[in-house]
Amino acid sequence: MGKKFTKRTECTMKQRKMPGRWKIDRSITWHRVVLQVVLALVSLLITIPVFIMLYRYVPDLVFRFDGQEIRLDHILAGLLVFFTTRVLIGLVDQFVFYIALVAIGLVMLSHLSGWYTIRDITHRYQDLIVFVESRPVRIPFLKDEKMTIRNARQIREAIDYQNPDVRNFAVEIAKANFNDPALYREYGNVIRYFSIFAEIVQWTYIPDPVGEEYYAKASETMHHLSGDCDDYSILMAACIKAVGGEVRLVHTRNHLYPEVKICHISDFDRYINLIKRKLFLKESLGGSIYYHLDRDDYVWLNFDYTTSYPGGPFMDEAILGMLVI
Repeated sequence: MGKKFTKRTECTMKQRKMPGRWKIDRSITWHRVVLQVVLALVSLLITIPVFIMLYRYVPDLVFRFDGQEIRLDHILAGLLVFFTTRVLIGLVDQFVFYIALVAIGLVMLSHLSGWYTIRDITHRYQDLIVFVESRPVRIPFLKDEKMTIRNARQIREAIDYQNPDVRNFAVEIAKANFNDPALYREYGNVIRYFSIFAEIVQWTYIPDPVGEEYYAKASETMHHLSGDCDDYSILMAACIKAVGGEVRLVHTRNHLYPEVKICHISDFDRYINLIKRKLFLKESLGGSIYYHLDRDDYVWLNFDYTTSYPGGPFMDEAILGMLVI
């Protein structure tokens, strides 16, 4: 009798304990699931830019199937970076988890307040990815602001940006391309400079008379978009100046080209994304962005007709003189 009572009592106690135990197990299970999902997302966010930096150093491993190429080297490199990142994060998983939760909370609070939305954060992350992928190249530049170029006075006189016809021409071509109001609100007047570049870069090279140096005024060349590098630089400088931009002419060995002030280096990733993904996608495909940085950390991009997108490769990196307009 005593044994039966004991067994029945033990059974009842087990039944009473079971629901509570399952609740604890469920909470532990869900905690682990959420932990793993959050850590996987953090690993993925880190993996993408790291992979972009490293994949070009991985030996090619291409598998061809049914006429299609599958880049096994990219797949394997991506997986390796992801799992390596995940293992490293796993060493401090609880710490990363709580940091991620705090970050998510701050993001939601910022989004709901309208101060910095999820869309803004997404765009900034895209800017970072494009910045890493485009491999921007800083070219050393002489920082002596007193540098000048040959025949500087004649060139200045030819840049007749205050001529009403030149001003009207500049305004028209500044509106000819990239007219999305959202782009202008986000990037400002730089959109106008890029529109001017897209028009004038359709340049036809025609040399000066043999043995002579002729500096055509902007009011002349705007009608036919042709001449030598001096004439192109003069017209580009006049148009950029006429719509409120800052421009300088750079003299290298046997060449003269214009550079335009774009942004502070802290915002450069945004403008690289603008060039590489929004305005000059086809022209800049596979190309890097080359730039000069002045003493105040502002970025100047090459607007030469020898390249098809702003910030294309320099024809010559040996700078002999500079003229700020």
